[in-house]
Amino acid sequence: MARNDRIALAAILVGAALGMADVLASLAPFSEAGGARPASEDEQRVWSQAQEFSGIIGKSGVLYQDGALDAYLQQVMDSLFPEFRGAIRVRAVQAPQLNAFALPDGAIYVNTGLMARFGNEAQLATVLAHEGTHFTHRHGFRSQQNLKSNAAFASVTAMLGVPILPQLLAISSIFGFSREMETEADQVGYDRLQKAGYDPHESPKVFEHLMREVKAEGVDEPFFFASHPKLKERVDNMTRFSARAPAGGGGTSRADYARTVQKLRVDNLEGMLSMGRAKSALLMLEDPDHLAELPPYAPYYLGEAYRLRGGEGDSLRSEKAYLKALADAPDFAPTYRALGIHFLKTGQYSESIRHLTRYLEVAPDARDRKYVENYLQIARNKKEGR
Repeated sequence: MARNDRIALAAILVGAALGMADVLASLAPFSEAGGARPASEDEQRVWSQAQEFSGIIGKSGVLYQDGALDAYLQQVMDSLFPEFRGAIRVRAVQAPQLNAFALPDGAIYVNTGLMARFGNEAQLATVLAHEGTHFTHRHGFRSQQNLKSNAAFASVTAMLGVPILPQLLAISSIFGFSREMETEADQVGYDRLQKAGYDPHESPKVFEHLMREVKAEGVDEPFFFASHPKLKERVDNMTRFSARAPAGGGGTSRADYARTVQKLRVDNLEGMLSMGRAKSALLMLEDPDHLAELPPYAPYYLGEAYRLRGGEGDSLRSEKAYLKALADAPDFAPTYRALGIHFLKTGQYSESIRHLTRYLEVAPDARDRKYVENYLQIARNKKEGR
């Protein structure tokens, strides 16, 4: 193809892309549940892809199975978007990463790892309002259409000698929309939050906390709520919006929220520790207020986090935490196993035998019985000098 022909083709494709941009700019947000449906074949295709994705999520076993929690999440969402009751559906995903996302058809997913970090319902509502706005304002469809336009631009620029990898654009709808869309979700979500009666001054706090955690842990994940620059934008926007709001508002009780998500927090801790994410666990467990909101045996998880981190002095820290868990919850079997193995490693064989024996008494049907019996025999042999 001659250079003049390439330039002409480029002009046509750029013009078409700009025309699509004009159409998308005038695409009205949904106004209520009854009208929240695809307006074109292209939008229907995007919804079908979203439904297929939700089907995959449902079959994968990653949905957090807790009917009471599902009802709670839906109640909060419905209070934020009452005219969209039934059109926006929210579920929790059992994953420790800091993430939440909206699909174009109104399906919202929030990771348990993100929910575990919130301090109260108003903070949870902040994220749900943000994600719900992505649906009501059709950001998913607009982002997909922009992807098509960007791919056209990429093809044109590649043909003209400017290399671009269009496949990198394909993940943008899951890991964050454009800055303009995210700012719109901040503003509209904030208005929803305030109208529902939540304290808007809690909004910056949730993002400030996440930003501190991302920075402290050195998180290098591509997810939207684990991205330091994007969190900074959320903090700046929500601080600006809430600055003019009057004091007060609902959803600020730490105790009520802690009771609602206590099981989720424990499950999330177990998930993090099973993945070796000791730093993430310690950021929560070393907070006395957060630790106090967990069950009495929670110091066991603190001991496990120290053990996994394995830094200077962590062995003694883990022992102290285990003993605290044992004192506060003497019927919690895993603490005996942890102490038994700890004492075996530190050469305290009598203590190891005592705690491993007690573990098998408290948990006679333990799945790891053979594993623990092996440790118990090692401790006995060591004690006898064999």
